[in-house]
Amino acid sequence: MTFSYTLPALGQFANLKDEVRFLLRDTVESSFSLADEEIQYLLGDSEDRPYLAASKGAMTIAAKYGQAATVASRSIGDLSISTGYKDASAEYQRLSKELRMGKKDTSTRAYFITTESQFTIGQFDELVP
Repeated sequence: MTFSYTLPALGQFANLKDEVRFLLRDTVESSFSLADEEIQYLLGDSEDRPYLAASKGAMTIAAKYGQAATVASRSIGDLSISTGYKDASAEYQRLSKELRMGKKDTSTRAYFITTESQFTIGQFDELVP
């Protein structure tokens, strides 16, 4: 099982595998979840469509974390160790659904609409004799 990832240059990925790895947020060699060969398989199975391949990859990672969640809690006497893989599994399931919908604009933008004032000072003042 191998790992490789190249940062995009000028907004372009060197290959589809790197784009899928980026979409999955699986870009750190010391803790990668899918091997290059697995990503290549997902791309082939998805007709070289990176968002669909990443969606399938996210479900694969979610299944791995879901399986680990059932065996990650251990207790010996008063000592209890548990690892929260259940949350990671749910996050990858959410990511899979988002990727299946395709590209989404996740940038933060503020839109200001300038219109004439609808209210005036004193508009609701009651005139009392």
